[in-house]
Amino acid sequence: MSITEEDSFFTENIVNINKKIYHILFCALIVPVSFVALTRVGVWYVPTPYAAIIFIYTLVMASICFVLNKTGKRILQSISMYLGLIAISGFVFFLGMKGVIVLTISYAFAPFISCLYYNRRLTRITTIINFILTIIAFRLRSYAVTLVLSGVKSANRWFIENVPGVIVEFIFVFLVTDFLSKRTYQTFRRLMSINADKDGAYRRLNEKTIEQFNTNKELQEKNDYIEKLNEELNSKNERLNANQHKIVQFVVGAFGSFDLFGTTHNYHTGKYVEEISKKLRSNGYYAEELTDEKIEVLMLAALLHDAGKIRIPQRIVNKVGKYTEEEYEIMKTHPMEGRKILEGMPPIDDGSFNIIAKEMALYHHERWDGSGYPYGVAGDTIPLCARILGAADVLDALISPRLYKEPMSIDEAMKVFEEEKGKSFEPCIADAVISLKNEIMMIDRDFKTFEGGKFYDELERWKKYNPELKDFGKAGK
Repeated sequence: MSITEEDSFFTENIVNINKKIYHILFCALIVPVSFVALTRVGVWYVPTPYAAIIFIYTLVMASICFVLNKTGKRILQSISMYLGLIAISGFVFFLGMKGVIVLTISYAFAPFISCLYYNRRLTRITTIINFILTIIAFRLRSYAVTLVLSGVKSANRWFIENVPGVIVEFIFVFLVTDFLSKRTYQTFRRLMSINADKDGAYRRLNEKTIEQFNTNKELQEKNDYIEKLNEELNSKNERLNANQHKIVQFVVGAFGSFDLFGTTHNYHTGKYVEEISKKLRSNGYYAEELTDEKIEVLMLAALLHDAGKIRIPQRIVNKVGKYTEEEYEIMKTHPMEGRKILEGMPPIDDGSFNIIAKEMALYHHERWDGSGYPYGVAGDTIPLCARILGAADVLDALISPRLYKEPMSIDEAMKVFEEEKGKSFEPCIADAVISLKNEIMMIDRDFKTFEGGKFYDELERWKKYNPELKDFGKAGK
């Protein structure tokens, strides 16, 4: 993770925790209100002016924190961070300064919240301030307590007897919060280091690949074309929302210039994503999320899931036969490369389409049990759109021809989904694919009927420039 990304993380974290703090303060307004209500019905007695002071203090502090955090300015968000912790400390102080309410662990509330900022110095300062406020609160309480005890003990004696316990408690609070803030920060730094190592490894691999194949004139021309296309899309951002389907389909059609099966595979997966999504919804899964509008977005975004193959050398993308281990490792970088390419795509639908397209590109080779790549995440950690696309992607790969294999029958493909249920695929998604067997047979037949002639014409064109394909497709034709 770069310094910029690290700063961005901490800034976002401050904003989020600040938001939680002023929510807590606004919710805390019910406390003085309940004091007045309980006093009115005779259940408890809390002086109304005392409750009013707590209410006004909490409302003012919560409102200030809210305004500061909403400005978006970093310095004001930092001020809001300190002010929010002080506001919580003050709230607890006001509750404890009278003899009406007895507080113990509440004095540690602000120190524990401060741990969420990953700032050890801030946590120490907050704990010390709360210790001082607690001592002051106990001193003020000592005068009220002696009235209740009718002079049995003096204020000084009560204070001296109770303060040692407070000191011991705050020693424990200090040690625990200091350990938590230090430990969470160290854990975060370690995760950043791991991510940085991963990014560095992928970057070095990509640099080596580019250096190794930079003499390939055809690949360079295609990369230049894609970069030029991205510049054109950026300059026409306003028109993109009205013509997004046509533009995305055009880009997908351009994929056929470097991947023999790219264009048809992308359209196939888009259709299978539609069918699987509708079947999931009809089976009662993700019904609220899989609306008709959302399914249409998933279909369109699925067309871009293999965009990263643009950055993979053509000799690997269109290799006849299986990959070597080294070639497979290079091919496995295409999800991350796809995400990088789609970062340059102008916002569509206020950017919501872009998010889904990048998630599909990055995570479509992850597996339910964590055995996929590039990150090996598992279960619900994988976005739903990518889990659906992953099944559609595998389905088309199984039943369609590839340079390294003949197509598998529909029945054989269904057996694969039965075996991989709960492993590669989420159980409900695997069940949806299996139950769509008849529909898949008809869709596959239509694909082969309408694409057959075009495919073989394209294959003949490819054979002119790729002699290793001379024998491919003869059996099927």
